[in-house]
Amino acid sequence: MDLPDRSLKIAFSFFVKVFPMAFILGTQAVYAQSSLSMDALPSQNLELSSPTFKIKPNQLRVRHRLSGLDTHWTEPSDEMNFVIRFILSGGNKVKRIAFPVTQQSPGWTGDLENTPYSTQKHQIPIPANTKQVQLIITSSGSPQAVGIYAIKGLNISVIKNEKISPFFADGLQVDPPIRIWNRSGTRPSMAHEGPAFPTELRLIDTDITAHADWSFVKLIKGDALIIKWEEAYSIGKGGPRPITYDRLPPGDYSLEAEELDINGQPTGNIKTIQHIVPRPFWKSWWFWLLCLVAIASTVLLFFRWAVRHRIRRAVRHARLLEKERLRIAMDLHDDIGTRLSQISLIGSHARMREEDSKSKESFLQITQLTGELANSLSETVWMLSPKNNDLESLIGFLCRIASELCRVGGMRCRIDADNVEDDIHISQEFRHHFVLLVKEALNNTLKHSKAEEVRLQVKLHDKQLRIVVSDDGVGSQKKKITPGNGLESMKRRMAELNGTFTMEEAETGGFQIYLSAPLKQKEY
Repeated sequence: MDLPDRSLKIAFSFFVKVFPMAFILGTQAVYAQSSLSMDALPSQNLELSSPTFKIKPNQLRVRHRLSGLDTHWTEPSDEMNFVIRFILSGGNKVKRIAFPVTQQSPGWTGDLENTPYSTQKHQIPIPANTKQVQLIITSSGSPQAVGIYAIKGLNISVIKNEKISPFFADGLQVDPPIRIWNRSGTRPSMAHEGPAFPTELRLIDTDITAHADWSFVKLIKGDALIIKWEEAYSIGKGGPRPITYDRLPPGDYSLEAEELDINGQPTGNIKTIQHIVPRPFWKSWWFWLLCLVAIASTVLLFFRWAVRHRIRRAVRHARLLEKERLRIAMDLHDDIGTRLSQISLIGSHARMREEDSKSKESFLQITQLTGELANSLSETVWMLSPKNNDLESLIGFLCRIASELCRVGGMRCRIDADNVEDDIHISQEFRHHFVLLVKEALNNTLKHSKAEEVRLQVKLHDKQLRIVVSDDGVGSQKKKITPGNGLESMKRRMAELNGTFTMEEAETGGFQIYLSAPLKQKEY
Protein backbone atom coordinates (compact mmCIF):
# COMPACT_ATOMS: atom_id res chain seq x y z
CA MET A 1 0.00 0.00 0.00
CA ASP A 2 1.44 3.33 -0.97
CA LEU A 3 0.51 6.40 1.07
CA PRO A 4 0.30 9.47 -1.13
CA ASP A 5 -0.10 12.08 1.59
CA ARG A 6 2.34 13.14 4.28
CA SER A 7 -0.61 13.64 6.61
CA LEU A 8 -1.59 10.00 6.24
CA LYS A 9 1.91 8.94 7.22
CA ILE A 10 1.72 11.15 10.30
CA ALA A 11 -1.64 9.64 11.32
CA PHE A 12 -0.34 6.12 10.98
CA SER A 13 2.79 7.02 12.91
CA PHE A 14 0.62 8.33 15.74
CA PHE A 15 -1.38 5.13 16.06
CA VAL A 16 1.57 2.77 15.57
CA LYS A 17 4.06 4.49 17.87
CA VAL A 18 2.65 7.27 20.07
CA PHE A 19 -0.71 5.78 21.06
CA PRO A 20 0.57 2.34 22.22
CA MET A 21 3.42 3.94 24.14
CA ALA A 22 1.07 6.33 25.94
CA PHE A 23 -1.31 3.51 26.76
CA ILE A 24 1.46 1.35 28.27
CA LEU A 25 2.82 4.21 30.36
CA GLY A 26 -0.64 4.97 31.65
CA THR A 27 -1.66 1.41 32.55
CA GLN A 28 1.52 -0.12 33.95
CA ALA A 29 1.73 -0.73 37.71
CA VAL A 30 3.84 1.85 39.56
CA TYR A 31 5.35 0.81 42.86
CA ALA A 32 6.83 3.28 45.32
CA GLN A 33 7.94 3.02 48.89
CA SER A 34 7.08 5.63 51.44
CA SER A 35 8.67 5.10 54.83
CA LEU A 36 5.99 5.12 57.51
CA SER A 37 6.90 5.33 61.21
CA MET A 38 4.44 5.34 64.00
CA ASP A 39 6.30 8.31 65.43
CA ALA A 40 6.39 10.46 62.27
CA LEU A 41 4.30 9.93 59.17
CA PRO A 42 4.87 12.11 56.10
CA SER A 43 1.84 14.00 54.85
CA GLN A 44 2.78 14.21 51.22
CA ASN A 45 0.46 13.33 48.31
CA LEU A 46 1.67 10.47 46.14
CA GLU A 47 0.18 10.28 42.65
CA LEU A 48 0.54 6.50 42.34
CA SER A 49 -1.97 3.79 41.45
CA SER A 50 -0.01 0.95 43.11
CA PRO A 51 1.75 2.31 46.21
CA THR A 52 3.82 0.32 48.69
CA PHE A 53 4.08 1.67 52.25
CA LYS A 54 6.55 0.53 54.94
CA ILE A 55 5.14 0.42 58.45
CA LYS A 56 7.62 0.69 61.30
CA PRO A 57 5.69 0.33 64.57
CA ASN A 58 6.99 1.01 68.05
CA GLN A 59 4.98 -1.93 69.39
CA LEU A 60 5.34 -5.48 68.09
CA ARG A 61 1.96 -5.60 66.44
CA VAL A 62 0.13 -3.15 64.20
CA ARG A 63 -3.03 -3.16 62.13
CA HIS A 64 -3.95 -0.98 59.15
CA ARG A 65 -6.73 0.01 56.78
CA LEU A 66 -7.06 2.23 53.71
CA SER A 67 -10.04 4.53 54.02
CA GLY A 68 -12.07 4.61 50.82
CA LEU A 69 -11.23 0.96 50.08
CA ASP A 70 -11.00 -1.19 53.23
CA THR A 71 -14.07 -1.66 55.43
CA HIS A 72 -12.22 -3.50 58.22
CA TRP A 73 -8.87 -3.37 59.94
CA THR A 74 -6.25 -5.80 58.67
CA GLU A 75 -3.41 -7.31 60.70
CA PRO A 76 -0.80 -9.54 59.07
CA SER A 77 -0.59 -12.87 60.90
CA ASP A 78 1.80 -15.76 61.25
CA GLU A 79 1.31 -19.16 62.96
CA MET A 80 2.24 -21.19 66.04
CA ASN A 81 1.96 -24.95 66.27
CA PHE A 82 1.04 -27.93 68.40
CA VAL A 83 3.27 -30.74 67.04
CA ILE A 84 3.33 -34.52 67.59
CA ARG A 85 6.40 -36.51 66.56
CA PHE A 86 6.80 -40.30 66.47
CA ILE A 87 10.40 -41.47 66.99
CA LEU A 88 12.13 -44.81 66.27
CA SER A 89 14.52 -46.55 68.69
CA GLY A 90 17.54 -44.95 67.01
CA GLY A 91 16.15 -41.48 67.50
CA ASN A 92 15.05 -40.95 63.89
CA LYS A 93 11.73 -39.20 63.33
CA VAL A 94 9.29 -41.42 61.46
CA LYS A 95 6.24 -39.10 61.35
CA ARG A 96 5.32 -35.51 62.22
CA ILE A 97 1.81 -34.11 62.63
CA ALA A 98 1.26 -30.36 63.18
CA PHE A 99 -1.88 -28.47 64.24
CA PRO A 100 -1.17 -24.81 63.32
CA VAL A 101 -3.04 -21.84 64.77
CA THR A 102 -3.13 -18.31 63.35
CA GLN A 103 -4.89 -14.97 63.90
CA GLN A 104 -7.31 -15.25 66.89
CA SER A 105 -9.27 -18.05 68.45
CA PRO A 106 -13.10 -17.82 68.47
CA GLY A 107 -14.37 -15.38 71.09
CA TRP A 108 -11.01 -13.79 71.79
CA THR A 109 -11.41 -10.87 74.20
CA GLY A 110 -7.80 -9.84 74.61
CA ASP A 111 -7.52 -11.52 78.01
CA LEU A 112 -6.86 -15.23 78.59
CA GLU A 113 -8.79 -15.19 81.85
CA ASN A 114 -11.93 -13.95 80.12
CA THR A 115 -11.57 -15.71 76.75
CA PRO A 116 -13.35 -19.02 76.14
CA TYR A 117 -11.11 -21.91 75.10
CA SER A 118 -11.95 -24.02 72.07
CA THR A 119 -11.69 -27.83 72.26
CA GLN A 120 -9.61 -29.98 69.92
CA LYS A 121 -9.83 -33.78 69.73
CA HIS A 122 -8.02 -36.08 67.29
CA GLN A 123 -7.28 -39.77 66.84
CA ILE A 124 -3.84 -40.40 65.35
CA PRO A 125 -2.49 -43.81 64.22
CA ILE A 126 0.87 -44.78 65.71
CA PRO A 127 3.37 -45.80 62.99
CA ALA A 128 4.93 -49.27 63.24
CA ASN A 129 8.20 -49.61 65.20
CA THR A 130 7.54 -46.37 67.10
CA LYS A 131 9.39 -46.28 70.45
CA GLN A 132 8.72 -42.74 71.63
CA VAL A 133 6.25 -39.91 71.19
CA GLN A 134 7.22 -36.25 71.50
CA LEU A 135 4.79 -33.39 72.05
CA ILE A 136 5.87 -29.81 71.25
CA ILE A 137 4.00 -26.54 71.77
CA THR A 138 6.01 -23.98 69.81
CA SER A 139 5.79 -20.34 68.76
CA SER A 140 7.94 -20.98 65.68
CA GLY A 141 5.96 -20.44 62.51
CA SER A 142 8.40 -17.91 61.20
CA PRO A 143 10.70 -15.71 63.32
CA GLN A 144 8.24 -12.80 62.99
CA ALA A 145 5.38 -14.67 64.71
CA VAL A 146 4.38 -12.84 67.92
CA GLY A 147 1.45 -13.16 70.30
CA ILE A 148 -0.03 -15.57 72.84
CA TYR A 149 -0.78 -19.29 72.59
CA ALA A 150 -2.27 -21.12 75.57
CA ILE A 151 -3.12 -24.84 76.00
CA LYS A 152 -4.80 -26.49 78.97
CA GLY A 153 -6.40 -29.80 79.84
CA LEU A 154 -4.17 -31.91 77.60
CA ASN A 155 -5.25 -35.56 77.82
CA ILE A 156 -3.84 -38.51 75.85
CA SER A 157 -5.07 -42.11 75.69
CA VAL A 158 -3.49 -45.10 73.91
CA ILE A 159 -5.48 -47.63 71.88
CA LYS A 160 -3.82 -51.07 71.95
CA ASN A 161 -5.57 -54.22 70.83
CA GLU A 162 -8.85 -52.25 70.82
CA LYS A 163 -8.38 -51.32 74.46
CA ILE A 164 -8.13 -47.68 75.60
CA SER A 165 -5.66 -46.85 78.38
CA PRO A 166 -4.86 -43.44 79.94
CA PHE A 167 -1.43 -42.19 78.95
CA PHE A 168 -1.30 -38.50 79.84
CA ALA A 169 -3.81 -36.51 81.92
CA ASP A 170 -3.96 -32.80 82.70
CA GLY A 171 -0.33 -32.19 81.96
CA LEU A 172 0.96 -35.07 84.09
CA GLN A 173 2.36 -38.47 83.25
CA VAL A 174 -0.18 -41.07 84.40
CA ASP A 175 2.02 -43.79 85.91
CA PRO A 176 3.66 -42.42 88.01
CA PRO A 177 2.17 -38.85 88.00
CA ILE A 178 5.20 -36.65 87.46
CA ARG A 179 5.85 -33.43 85.60
CA ILE A 180 7.57 -34.02 82.28
CA TRP A 181 7.29 -30.64 80.44
CA ASN A 182 10.50 -28.89 79.47
CA ARG A 183 11.26 -25.41 78.14
CA SER A 184 13.34 -25.09 74.93
CA GLY A 185 13.75 -22.95 71.79
CA THR A 186 16.02 -20.01 70.98
CA ARG A 187 14.48 -18.03 73.88
CA PRO A 188 13.00 -20.47 76.40
CA SER A 189 11.92 -17.70 78.81
CA MET A 190 8.95 -16.93 76.54
CA ALA A 191 7.48 -20.33 77.56
CA HIS A 192 5.34 -19.41 80.62
CA GLU A 193 3.57 -21.48 83.23
CA GLY A 194 -0.14 -20.90 83.46
CA PRO A 195 -1.99 -20.46 86.77
CA ALA A 196 -2.82 -24.19 86.83
CA PHE A 197 0.56 -25.49 85.61
CA PRO A 198 1.23 -28.19 84.46
CA THR A 199 -2.40 -28.38 83.41
CA GLU A 200 -2.06 -25.00 81.63
CA LEU A 201 0.86 -23.97 79.38
CA ARG A 202 1.41 -20.60 77.72
CA LEU A 203 3.68 -19.14 75.04
CA ILE A 204 4.05 -15.35 75.09
CA ASP A 205 6.27 -14.51 72.10
CA THR A 206 7.53 -10.94 72.22
CA ASP A 207 10.66 -11.39 70.10
CA ILE A 208 10.50 -11.35 66.30
CA THR A 209 13.94 -12.98 66.12
CA ALA A 210 13.35 -15.94 68.47
CA HIS A 211 10.88 -18.65 69.53
CA ALA A 212 10.04 -20.73 72.59
CA ASP A 213 8.83 -24.32 73.08
CA TRP A 214 7.13 -26.56 75.64
CA SER A 215 8.01 -30.19 74.96
CA PHE A 216 8.26 -33.72 76.43
CA VAL A 217 9.27 -37.19 75.20
CA LYS A 218 7.80 -40.48 76.51
CA LEU A 219 7.96 -44.15 75.60
CA ILE A 220 4.85 -45.46 73.95
CA LYS A 221 3.42 -48.69 72.53
CA GLY A 222 0.08 -49.10 70.84
CA ASP A 223 -1.97 -48.74 67.68
CA ALA A 224 -3.31 -45.16 67.94
CA LEU A 225 -3.50 -42.05 70.15
CA ILE A 226 -6.59 -40.17 71.24
CA ILE A 227 -5.52 -36.59 71.98
CA LYS A 228 -7.77 -33.91 73.46
CA TRP A 229 -6.95 -30.36 74.56
CA GLU A 230 -8.30 -26.82 74.89
CA GLU A 231 -6.64 -23.77 73.34
CA ALA A 232 -6.87 -19.99 73.04
CA TYR A 233 -4.61 -17.69 71.05
CA SER A 234 -3.99 -14.32 69.44
CA ILE A 235 -1.15 -14.35 66.90
CA GLY A 236 0.18 -11.60 64.69
CA LYS A 237 3.27 -10.77 62.71
CA GLY A 238 5.66 -8.32 64.28
CA GLY A 239 8.27 -5.93 62.98
CA PRO A 240 8.41 -3.58 59.96
CA ARG A 241 6.55 -4.69 56.92
CA PRO A 242 5.54 -3.45 53.45
CA ILE A 243 1.89 -2.91 52.60
CA THR A 244 1.05 -2.83 48.89
CA TYR A 245 -2.20 -1.88 47.18
CA ASP A 246 -2.38 -2.88 43.52
CA ARG A 247 -4.18 -0.76 40.93
CA LEU A 248 -6.20 1.55 43.14
CA PRO A 249 -9.17 3.26 41.45
CA PRO A 250 -8.88 7.05 41.11
CA GLY A 251 -9.68 8.85 44.35
CA ASP A 252 -8.44 10.27 47.66
CA TYR A 253 -7.25 7.73 50.24
CA SER A 254 -5.95 7.78 53.80
CA LEU A 255 -3.79 4.95 55.15
CA GLU A 256 -4.38 4.43 58.88
CA ALA A 257 -2.04 2.37 61.07
CA GLU A 258 -2.76 1.52 64.75
CA GLU A 259 -0.47 -0.17 67.23
CA LEU A 260 -1.63 -3.25 69.15
CA ASP A 261 -0.35 -4.77 72.38
CA ILE A 262 0.89 -8.33 72.62
CA ASN A 263 -2.69 -9.51 73.24
CA GLY A 264 -3.83 -7.94 69.95
CA GLN A 265 -5.74 -5.10 71.66
CA PRO A 266 -5.66 -1.57 70.16
CA THR A 267 -3.57 0.98 72.02
CA GLY A 268 -5.30 3.99 70.46
CA ASN A 269 -2.09 5.20 68.83
CA ILE A 270 -3.20 5.83 65.23
CA LYS A 271 -1.16 7.47 62.50
CA THR A 272 -2.30 8.36 58.96
CA ILE A 273 -0.85 9.25 55.59
CA GLN A 274 -2.74 10.72 52.66
CA HIS A 275 -2.61 9.15 49.23
CA ILE A 276 -4.10 10.48 45.99
CA VAL A 277 -4.65 8.46 42.81
CA PRO A 278 -5.47 10.84 39.93
CA ARG A 279 -7.84 9.95 37.14
CA PRO A 280 -5.85 8.28 34.30
CA PHE A 281 -5.38 10.33 31.17
CA TRP A 282 -7.26 7.79 28.99
CA LYS A 283 -10.42 8.59 31.00
CA SER A 284 -10.12 12.33 30.35
CA TRP A 285 -12.38 14.12 27.89
CA TRP A 286 -9.44 15.61 25.97
CA PHE A 287 -7.93 12.16 25.38
CA TRP A 288 -11.12 10.80 23.84
CA LEU A 289 -11.51 13.96 21.78
CA LEU A 290 -7.98 13.49 20.49
CA CYS A 291 -8.72 9.84 19.64
CA LEU A 292 -11.91 10.85 17.83
CA VAL A 293 -10.07 13.45 15.79
CA ALA A 294 -7.27 10.99 14.96
CA ILE A 295 -9.72 8.26 13.91
CA ALA A 296 -11.77 10.67 11.79
CA SER A 297 -8.61 11.99 10.14
CA THR A 298 -7.36 8.49 9.42
CA VAL A 299 -10.71 7.43 7.93
CA LEU A 300 -10.83 10.55 5.76
CA LEU A 301 -7.27 10.14 4.54
CA PHE A 302 -7.80 6.44 3.83
CA PHE A 303 -10.94 7.30 1.85
CA ARG A 304 -8.99 9.85 -0.18
CA TRP A 305 -6.25 7.33 -0.84
CA ALA A 306 -8.81 4.66 -1.86
CA VAL A 307 -10.48 7.06 -4.32
CA ARG A 308 -7.13 8.06 -5.83
CA HIS A 309 -6.10 4.43 -6.07
CA ARG A 310 -9.29 3.53 -7.93
CA ILE A 311 -8.75 6.46 -10.29
CA ARG A 312 -5.16 5.42 -11.01
CA ARG A 313 -6.30 1.85 -11.54
CA ALA A 314 -9.00 2.94 -13.98
CA VAL A 315 -6.52 5.12 -15.91
CA ARG A 316 -4.04 2.24 -16.05
CA HIS A 317 -6.77 -0.09 -17.31
CA ALA A 318 -7.82 2.41 -19.97
CA ARG A 319 -4.21 2.72 -21.14
CA LEU A 320 -3.92 -1.06 -21.38
CA LEU A 321 -7.11 -1.22 -23.43
CA GLU A 322 -5.83 1.49 -25.73
CA LYS A 323 -2.53 -0.34 -26.15
CA GLU A 324 -4.34 -3.59 -26.91
CA ARG A 325 -6.60 -1.96 -29.50
CA LEU A 326 -3.56 -0.41 -31.19
CA ARG A 327 -1.85 -3.79 -31.33
CA ILE A 328 -4.92 -5.46 -32.82
CA ALA A 329 -5.20 -2.75 -35.45
CA MET A 330 -1.54 -3.19 -36.40
CA ASP A 331 -1.93 -6.96 -36.63
CA LEU A 332 -4.99 -6.62 -38.85
CA HIS A 333 -3.13 -4.12 -41.02
CA ASP A 334 0.03 -6.21 -41.32
CA ASP A 335 -1.58 -9.58 -41.76
CA ILE A 336 -5.06 -9.33 -43.19
CA GLY A 337 -4.35 -6.10 -45.09
CA THR A 338 -1.38 -7.67 -46.89
CA ARG A 339 -3.37 -10.72 -47.91
CA LEU A 340 -6.25 -8.60 -49.17
CA SER A 341 -3.81 -6.60 -51.31
CA GLN A 342 -2.45 -9.83 -52.78
CA ILE A 343 -5.96 -11.04 -53.55
CA SER A 344 -6.78 -7.76 -55.24
CA LEU A 345 -3.62 -7.88 -57.33
CA ILE A 346 -4.11 -11.46 -58.42
CA GLY A 347 -7.73 -10.85 -59.29
CA SER A 348 -6.75 -7.89 -61.47
CA HIS A 349 -4.23 -10.00 -63.38
CA ALA A 350 -6.76 -12.80 -63.78
CA ARG A 351 -9.27 -10.50 -65.41
CA MET A 352 -6.67 -9.38 -67.94
CA ARG A 353 -5.79 -12.93 -69.02
CA GLU A 354 -7.61 -15.41 -71.07
CA GLU A 355 -9.13 -18.46 -69.57
CA ASP A 356 -6.16 -20.72 -69.64
CA SER A 357 -4.16 -22.68 -67.11
CA LYS A 358 -2.55 -19.54 -65.73
CA SER A 359 -5.94 -18.04 -65.00
CA LYS A 360 -6.94 -21.18 -63.12
CA GLU A 361 -3.70 -21.00 -61.17
CA SER A 362 -4.42 -17.38 -60.25
CA PHE A 363 -7.88 -18.19 -59.03
CA LEU A 364 -6.38 -21.10 -57.04
CA GLN A 365 -4.05 -18.63 -55.33
CA ILE A 366 -6.99 -16.41 -54.54
CA THR A 367 -8.75 -19.33 -52.92
CA GLN A 368 -5.68 -20.21 -50.88
CA LEU A 369 -5.19 -16.67 -49.70
CA THR A 370 -8.85 -16.41 -48.83
CA GLY A 371 -8.55 -19.54 -46.63
CA GLU A 372 -5.49 -18.12 -44.92
CA LEU A 373 -7.37 -14.89 -44.35
CA ALA A 374 -10.27 -16.78 -42.77
CA ASN A 375 -7.87 -18.68 -40.49
CA SER A 376 -6.17 -15.44 -39.48
CA LEU A 377 -9.51 -13.87 -38.63
CA SER A 378 -10.45 -16.96 -36.61
CA GLU A 379 -7.19 -16.71 -34.66
CA THR A 380 -7.75 -13.03 -33.99
CA VAL A 381 -11.26 -13.66 -32.70
CA TRP A 382 -9.96 -16.46 -30.45
CA MET A 383 -7.27 -14.25 -28.94
CA LEU A 384 -9.73 -11.45 -28.28
CA SER A 385 -12.30 -13.68 -26.54
CA PRO A 386 -12.16 -13.38 -22.67
CA LYS A 387 -13.26 -17.01 -22.24
CA ASN A 388 -9.88 -18.17 -23.59
CA ASN A 389 -7.78 -16.44 -20.90
CA ASP A 390 -6.59 -19.66 -19.22
CA LEU A 391 -3.56 -21.85 -19.94
CA GLU A 392 -5.61 -24.93 -20.81
CA SER A 393 -7.33 -23.09 -23.68
CA LEU A 394 -3.97 -21.82 -24.99
CA ILE A 395 -2.41 -25.28 -25.08
CA GLY A 396 -5.47 -26.73 -26.82
CA PHE A 397 -5.39 -23.96 -29.44
CA LEU A 398 -1.66 -24.47 -30.10
CA CYS A 399 -2.28 -28.19 -30.65
CA ARG A 400 -5.05 -27.43 -33.17
CA ILE A 401 -2.79 -24.99 -35.05
CA ALA A 402 -0.01 -27.58 -35.23
CA SER A 403 -2.38 -30.28 -36.51
CA GLU A 404 -3.87 -28.00 -39.16
CA LEU A 405 -0.53 -26.69 -40.46
CA CYS A 406 0.95 -30.19 -40.67
CA ARG A 407 -2.14 -31.43 -42.51
CA VAL A 408 -1.85 -28.67 -45.09
CA GLY A 409 1.90 -29.23 -45.42
CA GLY A 410 1.49 -32.98 -45.88
CA MET A 411 3.49 -33.97 -42.77
CA ARG A 412 2.75 -36.16 -39.83
CA CYS A 413 2.19 -34.34 -36.54
CA ARG A 414 3.05 -35.72 -33.12
CA ILE A 415 1.83 -33.76 -30.08
CA ASP A 416 2.97 -34.24 -26.49
CA ALA A 417 1.20 -31.80 -24.16
CA ASP A 418 0.89 -31.77 -20.35
CA ASN A 419 -2.51 -31.69 -18.74
CA VAL A 420 -2.97 -28.48 -16.75
CA GLU A 421 -5.62 -27.13 -14.44
CA ASP A 422 -8.21 -24.87 -15.99
CA ASP A 423 -7.85 -22.18 -13.29
CA ILE A 424 -4.41 -20.92 -14.41
CA HIS A 425 -5.23 -17.53 -15.92
CA ILE A 426 -2.90 -15.77 -18.36
CA SER A 427 -2.81 -12.35 -19.99
CA GLN A 428 -3.97 -11.64 -23.52
CA GLU A 429 -0.48 -10.42 -24.43
CA PHE A 430 1.01 -13.75 -23.38
CA ARG A 431 -1.54 -15.69 -25.48
CA HIS A 432 -0.97 -13.51 -28.51
CA HIS A 433 2.81 -13.79 -28.54
CA PHE A 434 2.89 -17.54 -27.96
CA VAL A 435 0.37 -18.26 -30.75
CA LEU A 436 2.45 -16.27 -33.27
CA LEU A 437 5.71 -17.81 -31.99
CA VAL A 438 4.46 -21.38 -32.43
CA LYS A 439 2.98 -20.55 -35.88
CA GLU A 440 6.27 -19.02 -37.01
CA ALA A 441 8.25 -22.02 -35.74
CA LEU A 442 5.93 -24.48 -37.47
CA ASN A 443 5.94 -22.48 -40.75
CA ASN A 444 9.77 -22.42 -40.77
CA THR A 445 9.79 -26.16 -40.21
CA LEU A 446 7.26 -26.84 -42.99
CA LYS A 447 9.07 -24.60 -45.48
CA HIS A 448 12.73 -25.54 -44.92
CA SER A 449 13.04 -28.84 -43.10
CA LYS A 450 11.89 -31.32 -45.81
CA ALA A 451 10.71 -33.39 -42.89
CA GLU A 452 8.19 -36.19 -42.78
CA GLU A 453 7.22 -35.66 -39.17
CA VAL A 454 6.91 -32.62 -36.91
CA ARG A 455 6.75 -32.94 -33.12
CA LEU A 456 5.24 -30.39 -30.72
CA GLN A 457 6.04 -30.71 -27.01
CA VAL A 458 4.25 -28.49 -24.47
CA LYS A 459 5.40 -28.63 -20.82
CA LEU A 460 4.61 -26.62 -17.66
CA HIS A 461 7.43 -26.48 -15.10
CA ASP A 462 7.96 -24.04 -12.18
CA LYS A 463 5.44 -21.56 -13.63
CA GLN A 464 7.33 -21.65 -16.94
CA LEU A 465 5.67 -22.60 -20.23
CA ARG A 466 8.16 -24.58 -22.30
CA ILE A 467 7.51 -25.51 -25.96
CA VAL A 468 9.78 -27.54 -28.23
CA VAL A 469 9.18 -27.76 -32.02
CA SER A 470 11.33 -30.44 -33.65
CA ASP A 471 11.44 -32.28 -36.98
CA ASP A 472 13.21 -35.20 -38.68
CA GLY A 473 14.28 -33.17 -41.69
CA VAL A 474 17.62 -32.47 -43.33
CA GLY A 475 18.87 -29.93 -40.77
CA SER A 476 21.42 -27.32 -41.78
CA GLN A 477 23.58 -29.73 -43.78
CA LYS A 478 26.64 -28.11 -42.23
CA LYS A 479 25.64 -24.71 -43.61
CA LYS A 480 25.59 -21.55 -41.56
CA ILE A 481 22.06 -20.52 -40.58
CA THR A 482 21.33 -16.95 -41.54
CA PRO A 483 18.66 -15.35 -39.31
CA GLY A 484 15.80 -14.01 -41.34
CA ASN A 485 12.94 -11.73 -40.49
CA GLY A 486 11.00 -14.65 -39.01
CA LEU A 487 13.72 -15.60 -36.52
CA GLU A 488 14.32 -12.00 -35.56
CA SER A 489 10.59 -11.54 -34.95
CA MET A 490 10.56 -14.64 -32.72
CA LYS A 491 13.51 -13.35 -30.67
CA ARG A 492 11.81 -9.97 -30.28
CA ARG A 493 8.57 -11.50 -29.08
CA MET A 494 10.36 -13.76 -26.54
CA ALA A 495 12.24 -10.73 -25.22
CA GLU A 496 8.92 -8.97 -24.59
CA LEU A 497 7.81 -12.03 -22.54
CA ASN A 498 11.15 -12.16 -20.60
CA GLY A 499 11.65 -15.59 -22.10
CA THR A 500 14.31 -17.45 -24.05
CA PHE A 501 14.51 -18.60 -27.67
CA THR A 502 17.07 -21.11 -28.88
CA MET A 503 17.47 -23.18 -32.04
CA GLU A 504 19.84 -26.06 -32.55
CA GLU A 505 20.38 -29.03 -34.82
CA ALA A 506 19.45 -32.43 -33.45
CA GLU A 507 22.01 -35.26 -33.34
CA THR A 508 19.74 -37.45 -35.45
CA GLY A 509 19.12 -34.66 -38.00
CA GLY A 510 16.54 -31.94 -38.19
CA PHE A 511 16.08 -28.85 -36.08
CA GLN A 512 14.82 -28.19 -32.58
CA ILE A 513 13.35 -24.83 -31.56
CA TYR A 514 13.05 -24.12 -27.83
CA LEU A 515 10.58 -21.56 -26.48
CA SER A 516 10.40 -20.84 -22.71
CA ALA A 517 8.77 -17.94 -20.85
CA PRO A 518 7.34 -17.33 -17.36
CA LEU A 519 3.59 -17.29 -17.18
CA LYS A 520 2.28 -13.75 -17.30
CA GLN A 521 -0.83 -13.62 -15.20
CA LYS A 522 -3.95 -11.89 -16.32
CA GLU A 523 -4.07 -8.20 -15.42
CA TYR A 524 -7.19 -7.07 -13.54
